Formats: sequence, C-alpha cells, structure tokens
Amino acid sequence: MKVIPDIPVVFEKFPLNYVNDVNGWSFDKTIIDKNKGKLLTLDIDYGSNCSLNCPYCFRKKNSVDSVVHELKYEKLVDLIHQAKKLGLRSVKFLGAGEPLENFGFLNILRFLKKQNIIPLIFTKGHVIGNDKKVSKYFGEYGIFTGKDLVKELNNCNASILLSFNSFDNKIQSKLSGSNAKYTYYRNRALKLMVEEGFNKIIPTRLALINSPITIWTINEALEIYKWGRLRNLYTVITTSMISGKAKNDMWKKITPKENKLIELYLEIYKFNIETNLQSFNQIIEEGISAYAGCHPCNQVSTGLYVTLNGKVLSCPGSETFVEGNIWENSLKEIWLSSSNFKRSGTFNCYCNAKAEKSLPINFYSKIFNSLILWKKKR
Repeated sequence: MKVIPDIPVVFEKFPLNYVNDVNGWSFDKTIIDKNKGKLLTLDIDYGSNCSLNCPYCFRKKNSVDSVVHELKYEKLVDLIHQAKKLGLRSVKFLGAGEPLENFGFLNILRFLKKQNIIPLIFTKGHVIGNDKKVSKYFGEYGIFTGKDLVKELNNCNASILLSFNSFDNKIQSKLSGSNAKYTYYRNRALKLMVEEGFNKIIPTRLALINSPITIWTINEALEIYKWGRLRNLYTVITTSMISGKAKNDMWKKITPKENKLIELYLEIYKFNIETNLQSFNQIIEEGISAYAGCHPCNQVSTGLYVTLNGKVLSCPGSETFVEGNIWENSLKEIWLSSSNFKRSGTFNCYCNAKAEKSLPINFYSKIFNSLILWKKKR
C-alpha cells in the first residue's frame, strides 16, 4: 500500500540561481578552482550498530572491516583537526551502521559545530521517527523525542540525507530488511524535519536518498524525484555501489536494464529544465551527473573516505580503492599521495566505482545526446 507523506509543496517553478545541492555535500566550480589541492570533505564511519538488514547494504560484509582499532571519539577529533589544516569544510557520516543507533554520536556533532564544519548524516530515519529509540540513544543528553532530536540536529547545522526508496510499505520493508512499521517511522522523521524547517532554505538541508535504484523501485523513481524536488527535498537517484553486500554479482541482480536507466535519467533532466531547476546551458556546462539531475559528484577530487577501522578509501563505491591507513600515516601524507589529490580541480568526477558496471559504458553520453535531440524538438 502506498503512503505518501503529507508534505507541502515549496516550489512549482524554481527561482533563478537555485542551488541544486544539499548544504555541505558537493562544491561548485568557483570553490573547486580556488581550493585546488585542498581536502574539503571527508566521508567517515561512526559505529557499526544497525537494527535493519538492507539486502544491498554497501557497508555490511565489506572487506575493509577487519576491525582492529575502531575509530572512537578521541581519534575522530584528532582526525578532524588534521583535516581542518588541509581545508576541511564538511563531513558525511555513512556507517558502518546507522549513525543515530550508536551511542555518543551527538558529542561529535557538537564538536563539529564548534569547528564550523558542516555534518551530513546518512540515516534510515527509524530512530528519529521512534521516540523509544530516541530515548534509548539520546536520553543521556536529555533528549527523549524525535521532535527534540530534530531540534538538536538543526542546532548542530546538520544536513540530513534520509533513505527513501519507495512510498509502498511492502517494497520499502523489503529494501530495509524490516517490517511495515519502518516506513511509518521514516515518514514521521521526514515530517518532523520539514516542520523544523530543514527544507525551507536554499540550499536545502534535507535530502531523500533513493539509492541504489533497483529493479523493484525503477518504476516509482520518477514520481519520487518529482515529489521530492517540488518540496525542496534534494532527491538522489543513482545505481548500486560495488561494495559490501552489493559487490560480486549482487549489483548485477538488482540494477535495472540500461534502457530503463537512460529513460529515467532523461525524464529527470527534462523535468529539471521545465521547472527551471536547471537550465539546458547549465547541464551542458556541468555535464550529466552520476546522481540523476543533481549536482555532479566531486568527492574523489576533494575528499577521502575514512572507514571504521582506519582504512582510507577513495570513496564508498568500491572496496578496492585503498589509499592508506590513519593508524600508520598522517591524513596529510595519505591525502597528498592519493589518487583523489591527483584529481584536484575536477568539478564533475562522474563515478569511477560504478563506471562500466552499474553505470553502463557510454551511459552519460547516451543521456546527453538524447537530451539534445529532445531540446531540438521542443
């Protein structure tokens, strides 16, 4: 059964110079040019606890997780201080579990606020939407309800990246390894964050992460994208990472056919043009993004991914791009010798991890050429 959250529309048409991003995630061309060689962002793991069992999870069964020295608060603080000297502006918390299901997480968020670093939190939403879980994990701070937790996240200047695969309870339950109550808690979390005003500013501080797009969600993806964007919810659609549970043959089994992916991306870019979210010239200048209709990814030219045990990867999309280990070398040493540092100054990095795998050969050019043909016929 479909349950569509009652969230009011923010834009019918997008304003001039709308920022097509969520606060703190990617960087525009001006910032990229002025800060070439700097480490602007980090992806970081915080804790391994997660009560869900997503069948495509990029962090579970991941070969980097032979944990000997798990990252704790003191090491994370040291890491942030090292990164700040290299230019750090934002931190994205990915895993290894659900960040909000790991005790002490608020300590690191409050520390980041003092450092003027933007935190972005990938979350399934089932903690925020469930007062009992909030009380369990945040009661030590005097926070006992989802409403109070959302206020604190707002106070920490966090951007929230909320997993959102389907409006349908049955499909969403399948993809979260949970029951239908999960969808209720996720939807409640979304409403609480909207009520707090996370999507009332530009760039928005609230995103829907419809990723990976799968054979079960492809037919609903365009509807979710349009629904989210009109509500100023940055809506991220992309294919499977090649890591964790999704590596080996799993990404092949869950990824939709190439023609369906191209059609979806094309319709999303048409929607962006028709609603003034992006201009046609802007798309030509920026190139097609690995995240359909969204800001191009430049993670692998501006940042690194620090896993729970201290191994450093180029990005979360692949387990094989290992750049170093923070227990053996300084972050500066790792950064300056990394493949990502060599890409510094690149605005649109597309997606090295998914190239010619979950994103087929010549994928971007096929979308771009189809978009040009559509534009000529208008």
